[in-house]
Amino acid sequence: MGRVKARKGETSGVRPARPGEGQAIRELLAEVILDDEDRMHLAASCHLLDGGVDTVRFAEPFRLLVFERRRTLMGAALVQAGNHGARPGSHLDELVGHQNLYAQQAGLQKKMFARINAVCAHLAFMAVAPAFRGQGIGRQLVRAAADIERQRGRRMLTGFVWDDALANMYERWGFIVSPPETAMFFLREKVGKLQAPSAVGLDLKEGSRLILLPLVPEVRAYDIGTADQPFPAVVGVEEPFEPAHTDMPEELTEAKERVEAFAKTQLALHGPERARAMFDAYLAQAQG
Repeated sequence: MGRVKARKGETSGVRPARPGEGQAIRELLAEVILDDEDRMHLAASCHLLDGGVDTVRFAEPFRLLVFERRRTLMGAALVQAGNHGARPGSHLDELVGHQNLYAQQAGLQKKMFARINAVCAHLAFMAVAPAFRGQGIGRQLVRAAADIERQRGRRMLTGFVWDDALANMYERWGFIVSPPETAMFFLREKVGKLQAPSAVGLDLKEGSRLILLPLVPEVRAYDIGTADQPFPAVVGVEEPFEPAHTDMPEELTEAKERVEAFAKTQLALHGPERARAMFDAYLAQAQG
């Protein structure tokens, strides 16, 4: 794939978008907009750009990049903070009837994705004008975005594609490509000197694939599952172990404390043998 080079006396390359370029960027990215949600997202981003708002200082920062040559915008990209796993995956639907179990599992998923998003940047939109394709402009936009996010401490750059040809293109650029409509993150967490692996699934929109570019060597593809049915996942988030599955609703915590206090009192009053006999009798009555 070629690379656009500047002619003598002109500038060419990727740079941050400037106020006043919002409409041109919306036109460039129009073909990758899939629904009203995407349209509103892009419109709001361009509105903030034209208003001169420094969006990289937001709690969820984003930046617009453009490729310019001879004062012509040939391509654009919107890069934002990761926001994966905002909604519990469909694999938890069967637990909805068990409210406490569902809350614990949803909380575990939320905490795991929080760790992923803390080190993740997301390529929301990227497109090159049809007349200028095949010149390496898209690749230069992605490389520039990756360099910026790597310097900011991000460890991976993600995106979504709905087209096999695009999936193949991003794979040639070094991206890991998930199976259609599902993706898996494989985390390694520190438990003392040991590594505790855990996995979390991501439901994708129909027909889409997750693409992921590792920005550091620790992020890589990894097959989980069985030898007959390996499932590609990504590993790269490594933090001290905080087991969310041990979280307990407040009312259960209070009940547990009351039971423990009662057991301690019975042991002090009656001794271990009598307390055990009373407990066994209680269990037999409850089971009967």
